[in-house]
Amino acid sequence: MSDFMRSIDRFIAKANGNVDKAVRQTVVLCAQGVVLRTPVDTGRARGNWVLGVGTINSGTSAANDPSGAGAIGRIAAEVAASRGRVFYVTNSLPYIQRLEDGYSKQAPAGMVKATLAALPAAIDRYARSLA
Repeated sequence: MSDFMRSIDRFIAKANGNVDKAVRQTVVLCAQGVVLRTPVDTGRARGNWVLGVGTINSGTSAANDPSGAGAIGRIAAEVAASRGRVFYVTNSLPYIQRLEDGYSKQAPAGMVKATLAALPAAIDRYARSLA
């Protein structure tokens, strides 16, 4: 068994076998990763990360969220209120793909790719924090 799978097993065990709870926490970790890795000029790109529950949310907002705290809090609250569903973390701004492709020096490796690469370690850290 790989280290990552051991982390997942530990994560689920700490959630008292509640796979749904582990999935929801993983979604929150992913959302934190992409939001905090999103380059900041006005904060609009960070503020436009949204959650879709059961369907992709393609809406956008004019709100600026330079810290990302609003987007993370909103997504975490929506995840907490949803059980046993499919989650989509998306950003529909017209320039988000350029940012993902490394247009900004603040995120040359993108946000989604970097978050997915770091996810096993983030899950492991979270699982260890529950010990």
